[in-house]
Amino acid sequence: MPTKKPKPIVEYRNYYLPSSFPVLLLTGDNWKISDVRSEHLHFHNCLEVGICHTDSGTLEFCSAMTIPFSAGDVTCIPRNIPHTTYSARYTKSRWSYLFFDPRLLFRDMLPPDFNYSMIYDDIHKYLIPAGSSRRIALLAEAAVEELSAMNPDHMLVRSYLFVLYMEIIRFQNPKTQNMQPEIPPPRKNFRTYPGIHSISPRHSISSRITT
Repeated sequence: MPTKKPKPIVEYRNYYLPSSFPVLLLTGDNWKISDVRSEHLHFHNCLEVGICHTDSGTLEFCSAMTIPFSAGDVTCIPRNIPHTTYSARYTKSRWSYLFFDPRLLFRDMLPPDFNYSMIYDDIHKYLIPAGSSRRIALLAEAAVEELSAMNPDHMLVRSYLFVLYMEIIRFQNPKTQNMQPEIPPPRKNFRTYPGIHSISPRHSISSRITT
């Protein structure tokens, strides 16, 4: 009797974003990505913007679809998109990550009927290659630098992130037309895997989901 193929597991990472300022920065020398590919994809409860500072590697999505990345690239992965990141062999790429919820952060800056949807049918839109948009790279770096300050100016950070968000939408779809509805979390035909464990006590929790 043939052995059943193990069921794939997807981890849900819920990042805590304070309602007063729904932004989280992860940066520093400790934020390096291993060259070991994770067995599990994961998805977030918010938008993830990443800046690759060193080396190279691979972004992997569902159905084993992959995108190579290298130093200077910026990634923008919407919430509910399963993915994983790993560095090239024998390297550990260093990253900075900005997690934020545009609906909460920009709710008084955009009209009520604004379409917050991003591109979901082309994974290549999730990576902005180095040199392809100088403004996106500068805005992301500016937000990281300000948030890393001793006393960051939240109004200034929100301004950076607002323009960054709009630039990403324009990069994904220059015509800003035919935006697709946001996909829901991968729940259909999924069940929660036993146990919730802590990824970082202050920043996120992770649930395992399996088909």
